[in-house]
Amino acid sequence: MQEKYQGKGLTILAVTSEGASDTEKWVESKGAKYAYAYDKGGKLSRHFGVRGIPSAVLIDAAGTVVWKGHPGSLEEGTLTAALQGALPKPLWEWSAAAKGVKSALLKRSFKSALDQAGKLKEGEGAEIVGVIQGMVKSKVSGLRASFEKGDYLAAQTASLDLQKELAGLPEVEEAGKVLASIAADKKAQAVIKGQQKLAKIRAGDNTKRKEIVGAIEAVRKVRQDYLGTFVETEADQLIGQLDELAKADKEE
Repeated sequence: MQEKYQGKGLTILAVTSEGASDTEKWVESKGAKYAYAYDKGGKLSRHFGVRGIPSAVLIDAAGTVVWKGHPGSLEEGTLTAALQGALPKPLWEWSAAAKGVKSALLKRSFKSALDQAGKLKEGEGAEIVGVIQGMVKSKVSGLRASFEKGDYLAAQTASLDLQKELAGLPEVEEAGKVLASIAADKKAQAVIKGQQKLAKIRAGDNTKRKEIVGAIEAVRKVRQDYLGTFVETEADQLIGQLDELAKADKEE
């Protein structure tokens, strides 16, 4: 299914801990058409908590990890939602004339990117302007969605980022409004503290069963203090992830 969306906003990157010799032979024999990279020492795998192969990570157009698991269990709805606001084709396939646009996008300066796109030839310029406007719209929509569902930490982080990224564009006003609303809401501030506690637990060295069990207990304590908020939802998700790690560690 994933291959169906490659080149339509989705970039597939395969990562392996095997050596170049074995990998390149496999790529040639299978005729693989996607990018691949090497994770020597398994640092990237540990970062994402990979315990079994194959394993996949889906990152949306805003750079947020929205799904992890066996690639065969990835639902099409989850994939299409993650592609909202994504580039229809990767930057390295853009023409040399769009160099200034690419540079601005890599710096996350959307006003500059739009200005540069406006200098391109009519056909290519109009297409790229539409792409950038779609990216801006997606980012603002994502910000609103996070705020409305009570994910105040994500909304606060996105607001701070967008105030810089959208400087000079009218959409920056929305980022300012959301940030001001969060700052004035004591309940939102309390939720953020709970989310930060969960983030600290998530970032811990949860590689051994004893550590994982301790992390689950810590998450449950945080959850109990924030019932009825997004912290409860986030805690349940984290407990599920830690349970999977515990099961994998037991099987090993």
